[in-house]
Amino acid sequence: MLAIVFGCVVAFVAMEVFVRALLASRPNDIEALRRFNHAKQTVGELKLIHFVRISDNPRLVYEMLPNIEGTFHKAPLRTNSAGFADRERSLEKPARTFRIAVIGDSIAFGWGVPPEARYSDRLEKFLNETATTSTRYEVLNFGIPGYNTVMEAELLRTRVLRYQPDAILIGYCADNDTSLPNFVARPRPLYTLTHSYLWEMLRTRSVASARSALEAGVQYVDPANVPPEYQALVGWDRAAQAMREIADLARERKIPVLFLRDYYYFEPWRTTPSTLPPDPGADADALAKQLGFVVISPFQSLLEFLDRHGLHSFALSVDIENGDAHPNAL
Repeated sequence: MLAIVFGCVVAFVAMEVFVRALLASRPNDIEALRRFNHAKQTVGELKLIHFVRISDNPRLVYEMLPNIEGTFHKAPLRTNSAGFADRERSLEKPARTFRIAVIGDSIAFGWGVPPEARYSDRLEKFLNETATTSTRYEVLNFGIPGYNTVMEAELLRTRVLRYQPDAILIGYCADNDTSLPNFVARPRPLYTLTHSYLWEMLRTRSVASARSALEAGVQYVDPANVPPEYQALVGWDRAAQAMREIADLARERKIPVLFLRDYYYFEPWRTTPSTLPPDPGADADALAKQLGFVVISPFQSLLEFLDRHGLHSFALSVDIENGDAHPNAL
């Protein structure tokens, strides 16, 4: 029995060392983003850390590389010369054109879906097909995976307004917009004896958790693990202040703001609507209305669609088997 126990302990320690070596070889923290700029890719099979780089603006933290052409999560990805997942757009707005600027995170960006399936592209197509005047519509996509409300307000101020938008659409995801993605984190403590990465993976019994530990993604980093220089970007208070900044910028230019709530899981509302926990985005909705934003909620339409077709919420996800709940083309 002692030999068996000793053997299990030795095996566990050996596997823990292997996991830590793997983590060290594939870091996904903010230092990796700084160190591996030479390893960026612009073609082929891409992961998020391949096509983002540190921004000169600390309130943006990072930005996407321009002129990317590859495949990201099995979908084609192309960025324009300005570093946005959109076709080329001129700073000067064409005559008789109404421009809508879409600002948001990975959902607006179109994580794992072809460009024509993104809601910005669908909206532009719909508006131009149904227009009853000579006005043309352009819906510019400024979505960047992992961006929160503070970063989006800064993006609006420094880059988006140069494109002379006539309206702004802000995509809001309650979890995402008060946090930062997992690669904006302090480096992992690989020499600690107080934490086991192997046990963490075994405890969750999930391949997705192991993958998120090994690869840069948009899983949310623990606020306590955010580097000091980025602490001012996280939390509801900072997000609320950023919403007020957006309102001020729009008011100065007489630009309407549309506030779009993102949803991806509806099952609690279909089973126990009387015992639901508080809506984490309710505060944002209330503030948006107070600021004069046009609040758009697709919740009821999506719920009715799922009920009408007898679908589970997961039918709307890109790759739920691997823990990816981003909305798919449907």
